Amino acid sequence: MVTGNKMQDTPLAFPPELTARITDAVRRYPDLQPLFHDLARHVTAPTPTPAPANSKKRKLEDGVRASSTPTNGATSPAGINTPTIVYECKDVSFQVPARKKLKLQFVADASDKRRQEVRLQNQQTHAIDYTLPADQIDQVFCLPVPEKQQRQWNFVLFPKPGAITGNGTPCEQMVFTMGEVAATGATSAGQGITEQDTFITVTERELNSLLQPQGKHVAIPDAAEFVSSIPQPHRKGEKAYHVKAHRGSKDGYLFLLPTGILSGFRKPLAFFPFAAIDAISYTAVLQRTFNLVISARENTSAIAGAAVEEEDIETKDVEFSMIDQADFAGIDGYIKRHGLNDASMAAERRAKAYNINKIKGQGVGEGASGGGSGGANGGAEGEGEDGDDGLTELQRAERQVQDAEDEEEEDYVESGGESDGEGEDFSDGEEAGEGDEDEDRVEDDEDEDEV
Repeated sequence: MVTGNKMQDTPLAFPPELTARITDAVRRYPDLQPLFHDLARHVTAPTPTPAPANSKKRKLEDGVRASSTPTNGATSPAGINTPTIVYECKDVSFQVPARKKLKLQFVADASDKRRQEVRLQNQQTHAIDYTLPADQIDQVFCLPVPEKQQRQWNFVLFPKPGAITGNGTPCEQMVFTMGEVAATGATSAGQGITEQDTFITVTERELNSLLQPQGKHVAIPDAAEFVSSIPQPHRKGEKAYHVKAHRGSKDGYLFLLPTGILSGFRKPLAFFPFAAIDAISYTAVLQRTFNLVISARENTSAIAGAAVEEEDIETKDVEFSMIDQADFAGIDGYIKRHGLNDASMAAERRAKAYNINKIKGQGVGEGASGGGSGGANGGAEGEGEDGDDGLTELQRAERQVQDAEDEEEEDYVESGGESDGEGEDFSDGEEAGEGDEDEDRVEDDEDEDEV
């Protein structure tokens, strides 16, 4: 029976070989600790005596005990390597997966610093509401919050497709807001916090440290990629990296980033990396607004896997509507610069993203940066070699075919009637008319001779 918090009592519940497997699993996934502890207690516990039918006191005690149990594992039995809190920040405002304030924690395994995860802790019950292992994170962004008087930034975390936590539950997207104020109350066990640090700088630095073993980093907007031409009345002179757009009936924002296009901040958020985009087109182009349709492939991270066939990947069209015409030129330039309007370049972007048949002289880092830089370079090279007309190979080929058809139409002479026969009769008639004139001249000459 498991008594107290001593690990040496566990073999009474499980055989030694099973205990070793449990210990290894708990070290890798600390969230499983309460589960194995409850299993050991259940196996060794005596058969409970049925409670009286009207025992209100027993029901109340059971309810209190159940409410104190963490939802995703918080406390651990002693003897198992407990996680170390690397970074902690209280009263963080979350929009996804829940709209409330939670405590943000970055934790690491005491025996292996590479085993880290993001935890959201309930500040009242101290239960872990949500977790996201660092090795299950696909993308992380730090984006300015639009239309706010005070400068705020949203940190957006996307899990990998099909990612699960240590207890087997699906990983969820995370969005939380930080202000550009002094990081008062935040604690860091790594590089520490200076007086010049804000919540933005500290959180970004800690996230980069968390993602470094996975070869990832926090992505931020780049003015060289896209800047909105619409001024911000609430913060004059400040650049805006977003455009307003509707997805169905929900309003939101599009961010055109160096690695892809992000749609936020309404749930569910969506990120379209360059490698996933087949093509982008425009619809409903009006005087003041237009729509943007992104044809993207789902489950992009599995494209390079052997278990997923190319034909099994489904392409879906996602339409964003009511985009201001003032941003059309900037958006169109971004799309053409990365070759996103040319479906024939989609396979090339995917190959560069996964370092497949890479171009000679291109490093792994260029292709692994999201596939965007590869698409951009490919488009720029195409323009340099084929001309400065700004057209892609596909558009140029279509223009050549159209020009050839126009030339054929110009060479074609209309008959002037409803059938070829009528046209020929008309031509013959003209020739006959000319002959009649010659005959009239001959007759006139003969009349003059007679006179």
